[in-house]
Amino acid sequence: MSVDVGPSSDFAEKELRLVHAGRRQVGVVRWNGNLYAVNNYCTHKGGPICLGILGGRLESDRPGSLSLDISRPTLACPWHGWEFDLQTGRALPDPKIRIRTFPVSEVQGRVLVDLGGTEIGPRREAETPAIQTFNPGAA
Repeated sequence: MSVDVGPSSDFAEKELRLVHAGRRQVGVVRWNGNLYAVNNYCTHKGGPICLGILGGRLESDRPGSLSLDISRPTLACPWHGWEFDLQTGRALPDPKIRIRTFPVSEVQGRVLVDLGGTEIGPRREAETPAIQTFNPGAA
């Protein structure tokens, strides 16, 4: 079941937008032109993952070396700081733990989130506070 969550113009580059898709709260991110959609629920401790910090992925190939890969978007939970890869949904500290991701596409200027077959899971909560966004290109 695909849900229309708004016009493409509402989804700015490197900003997370929280939308209602069916009974779910879903965070939609446009990152380097690609769209990603995640359920607003952190499987680590149950926090509202979409209120976390969006950024690139920190990587290291040896001790004392650290770089930022801005081609790989991550989302850090606001409760415990666990980071999740938005491409796979996997937690960086423990790849066995994942957040739920959804296929997302643009069709005729609209963003569609594919929730799969039947709609299950928690009902959407009341209004959620403003989303924190991270734009690594901003001064």
